[in-house]
Amino acid sequence: MKRRVNGNVTVYMGMVTGIVMTLVFSLIEVAHWKALGQEQDVLSQVGAESVMVDYCRPLWDDYGILAVDGGYGSATFSQAALENRALSYVEANSHNSLLSLQGTGVSMKDYALLSDYHGRAFLKEAAIAELYGIPEQLLSQQESYCNSVESDAASTGSVEDVLTNAQSSLDEAEELQNSASSEEGETTVEEPPSDPPENPILKVQEWKAQGVLAQVLPSDVTLSGGVISDDRPSMRTLQQGQQEALALSSRDRVLYGFYLQGHFQNYTHPMQHDGLAYEWEYVINGKSGDEENLKLTVEKLLAIREVQNFVAIHRISSCTATAEATATALVGFTGNPLIINGVKEGILAAWAYMESVLDVRALLSGKKVPFIKTADDWTSDLANLGACFDVSTQAKESKNGISYEAYLIALTYLESTDTIGVRCLDVVEAAVQQNEGYGQCRIDNFVVQGTFLFSYEGRPTFASMVPQLRGRMGRYTFSREWEMSYIT
Repeated sequence: MKRRVNGNVTVYMGMVTGIVMTLVFSLIEVAHWKALGQEQDVLSQVGAESVMVDYCRPLWDDYGILAVDGGYGSATFSQAALENRALSYVEANSHNSLLSLQGTGVSMKDYALLSDYHGRAFLKEAAIAELYGIPEQLLSQQESYCNSVESDAASTGSVEDVLTNAQSSLDEAEELQNSASSEEGETTVEEPPSDPPENPILKVQEWKAQGVLAQVLPSDVTLSGGVISDDRPSMRTLQQGQQEALALSSRDRVLYGFYLQGHFQNYTHPMQHDGLAYEWEYVINGKSGDEENLKLTVEKLLAIREVQNFVAIHRISSCTATAEATATALVGFTGNPLIINGVKEGILAAWAYMESVLDVRALLSGKKVPFIKTADDWTSDLANLGACFDVSTQAKESKNGISYEAYLIALTYLESTDTIGVRCLDVVEAAVQQNEGYGQCRIDNFVVQGTFLFSYEGRPTFASMVPQLRGRMGRYTFSREWEMSYIT
């Protein structure tokens, strides 16, 4: 007897199986689509990072700054070259993907250049590089130095006014003496001493006429004759990126001063860089030749030390007493207290300048001097002017004092960020161009930040197994932004 099979059970199971398989493959396709989205994140990161990791090695090795040469050794910036490189990295990695996601294009939405806004990106990266390497105590101390020097620099003209007034007092005393000797009869002006003391005001004026370098450096010192090319960033119109100017705080200004100390050579700290020997002095002064930059730096140091020593000498009673006695011996015959006081102040100003010369000699030899002097720190002596004029005589050293490089940080702080930034670019570009393959590079081609927009396509894989979707689904398209930056 044959058994009868109920066929509606097979049809039912077939329908259930079809629905289940449709659901399964649909869910797998959804998972595939989600995986493609995750894959685009990975590929975008690889593409962007692979471009940015191709930084200029000489720039990093010599100056610790990360940037990508957007000209790739040429003098012309090429955004297309950067985009093509990013796409090539995406394509190289997508070929290994089981998800069949393909990169279809890359564009840079915006980018920042190392030279943007007169080199602010350079200074910001320099400040970031120093942020975690400087002890807070040292940073605060240097910040205090910078603020004090900034205040002192604004007062340099007042000390020169004192010397000018003193000279006027000397001229007035001479006129009184001449008029008294030409008049007959009695006069209220006494006879000047037959053997007056040496006038430090006149001696300092004669000394200044020799030039500052002759005052502070021995004649046998050989100065660098290095010069920088006129074809430098500060002399050109630079390319501009597409992002806003970076903000630099007062602490950033101190930090990039410390950066210059560690990466730019100066008179007391050669680093065997090509080009200028006094790179830091150039950043402060901007002249083409090393010797002129050193001269201007010394002049600024003397002016600041003169103010600081003029304040200090008024607190040293022995110095003020000596100055008053000398002024009385020189012009006391006039009987005019205003003239005597004017000459006294001029003597103190001249004496402060003499002490400043001794300070700068010590600084240039690598020593430290007290930031604010006391009687124990004072070196020069009016009774022995000849020793002060000898270039081998230096101020007393102080282990807890301020160094030449600490003063350079303060002088850097005084200049605007725009000025410092573009002059740093001058030095860096000249140095990088000395390396093989970078002879034509331009610092305003160097990228430090960029936002890449990646485009992708992927095809459905499991949807074709679903009858209702077969042939009805096109290719997936994706886009993903990825930002890379060395300055944030």
